[in-house]
Amino acid sequence: MKFSELKQSILAQFEVPGGNRIVPFIEGKPGGGKSACAREIVAVLKEKYNIADEQIVEFNPSLRDPVDVLGIPFKHKSGTHNVWLPPEEFYNLRQGVGPCALIIEELTDAPMAMQNPMCRIILDRWAGSVKLSDQLFIIATGNRVEDKSGANRMSTKLGNRLRCLPFDEDLNDWVTWAKKQNICDVLIKFLQFQPKLLSDFDPTRKTNPTPRAWEAVSLVPSIKGKNAEKLFRALVAGDVGEGAATAYCAFRKMYLNLPDIHELLARPESYPISEELSVRWATVMKLVDLLSADDCTQKTTDAALTYITRVPADMQAMALRELYKSASKTRLISSPVFKKLASKLSKVIG
Repeated sequence: MKFSELKQSILAQFEVPGGNRIVPFIEGKPGGGKSACAREIVAVLKEKYNIADEQIVEFNPSLRDPVDVLGIPFKHKSGTHNVWLPPEEFYNLRQGVGPCALIIEELTDAPMAMQNPMCRIILDRWAGSVKLSDQLFIIATGNRVEDKSGANRMSTKLGNRLRCLPFDEDLNDWVTWAKKQNICDVLIKFLQFQPKLLSDFDPTRKTNPTPRAWEAVSLVPSIKGKNAEKLFRALVAGDVGEGAATAYCAFRKMYLNLPDIHELLARPESYPISEELSVRWATVMKLVDLLSADDCTQKTTDAALTYITRVPADMQAMALRELYKSASKTRLISSPVFKKLASKLSKVIG
């Protein structure tokens, strides 16, 4: 299931009376966006139910001990027995606090000693001696054993308490998310051009291109001076590996040095279309950016669309998808060139 499908279906489940008793377990490759999906779901719940920050807990059982669930024993004032002092995280989720949320991170990395107390939290809603809220929403995430990322076999009793949902990376979902997170625009366009590199996880490699790794690439600074390109590529390779870094850096260099757009717009019917696929794609995407700007004029719109009509149909379709999402509808509808394109590619736009 892709990001948007998981988010939609889990929120729908939580809307059913008693639906919070179901605990979805989002399982997928490392770095795919499982945690981001869980946090987006909790963000919706926070707004809907006015959940306080201290009643939203992220708990990673692979980094904790059973005492971090059960609490610390100390002598009762009567001297006849011990009582348990609960940890703050689960005390904040106790019965009576109302709606609250728990994200259990990297559940499959937890050893069996931690899987057992998780069983009681998930099914019985008890953390040691603390009864948890009846209005507690729980979401768990974890990696797959076959990816050799440190995940352990999940006990059958724990698996039987969860609704196991596979997470599949999806480019359109990632692009939507990336734009909200202000991910580097050149990087987004590169992955639209090379979608297979969004998630190319191989457990035999130390470093892999994944959605999480590309997010880190977006933070690589532009370096100036001697060996700037070499240093930039080395930093990118540190996140996604040599092969993906080489492809991205070549695309980025080309994109940042495209032909003069003003000249292209002056003669869109005759301006040369590059034989190089990556250059052609980058030029179209640069025009999409221009068309999506609030200050784009009708004359510029018509000229840019005229050029786009000359590229292959698959690029036309991608350009129109992007424009249909973001550009001014009034300006587009007023363009006879757009009407011609939309009619031709109506099945794609819909």
